[in-house]
Amino acid sequence: MIIGSLLLILSARLGKKDIVGRWKTNPSDKGNVTMVNFKADNHFDGFVNKKPFVTGTYQYEYPELYFIDNGCEGKTGRYKVIFFSNDDSIRMEPIADSCKERMEGMKRMVLGRVTK
Repeated sequence: MIIGSLLLILSARLGKKDIVGRWKTNPSDKGNVTMVNFKADNHFDGFVNKKPFVTGTYQYEYPELYFIDNGCEGKTGRYKVIFFSNDDSIRMEPIADSCKERMEGMKRMVLGRVTK
């Protein structure tokens, strides 16, 4: 029974998917590249073409990401993070976000891992 409990705990820890690190998009039709850096201290920074455009804080408990950024009047976004391509790529599916502009942008964004 103890071994079974240890295996269950180990499998739960191994099944966690981490978003800490740098992620970026492929160039858009207009040539823009978006990069997001999720830091271990629950802060994040976003850049478009290496120029800062957003900062904020986040909470992540796989598979859900909650965040507040310096746009959208302090409204919280809640998204399901979907990993694919050997967990080196993510997209986000909205669960709840009253900021329509951010939600539309997030639905279209696909990020590939740059660094952990």
